[in-house]
Amino acid sequence: MAMHALLLGVIAGVGAGGRDLLGLALAVLFGTLFVPLTAAVSALSHPRLRSRAFRRAVALGLALSALGLLALVRGPAGPLLGIAGAGAPVGVVYAVARARTGARSVPTQLAAIAGISLLAPFAWVLLGGGSDRWPLAAAGAFASFGGTVPYVRERVRRRRRADRTVAIRARNGLVALLWQALALVCALGALAAGAIHPLVPIALVPGAIKTFAGILRSESRPPIKRIGYLETVISTVFAVLAGIGLGLAPLR
Repeated sequence: MAMHALLLGVIAGVGAGGRDLLGLALAVLFGTLFVPLTAAVSALSHPRLRSRAFRRAVALGLALSALGLLALVRGPAGPLLGIAGAGAPVGVVYAVARARTGARSVPTQLAAIAGISLLAPFAWVLLGGGSDRWPLAAAGAFASFGGTVPYVRERVRRRRRADRTVAIRARNGLVALLWQALALVCALGALAAGAIHPLVPIALVPGAIKTFAGILRSESRPPIKRIGYLETVISTVFAVLAGIGLGLAPLR
């Protein structure tokens, strides 16, 4: 998801006219370090890995902080401070949710995805795309990537218990279905208000089709690897289409 968020931001930034290659390098390096940092933080709860994970998390955290300062010097301070200001409370929510509900709980996963989604506007701003639509990159990324949490959890649950009827499958997967419906409604509302290009809501359609088809179909043991591969494909399609759509000016 971190790489897809970066991809979305880079495509949108380029589409909006951004050409700062050093800013692009800083954004990609930041995102590249962000991934092993989250892995180190996740390993802190493992007794045998705690000390090593702590050292790695500290080292990566310092490197990430240094990159953040370089980005602040290189890019526009206002937007970057705004992104950092949004990331700080998200980090607090993640820490609290992880401590109280565990690393695999829905609140923890959604908080993590909210933080990852901020990489999209971060990359966009550092590329220098002259557009005020960059905050929408984070909202779009969270709408798409966050919807995978209830969807995948419901599909995995079916490995333990099959649902016999469509009504039961729809009821058990209601959160996943409502998430997709709400994301599409919000995107269409933004389109009607003239805030985004039509490609942005179109980018959400493959994920919605996947969710409705996956939740409503009859199955007993859904293949986990196939679910993961499909998620990767859908996320890539979304990042490309949404990135292009956000980079383009809305149709008035």
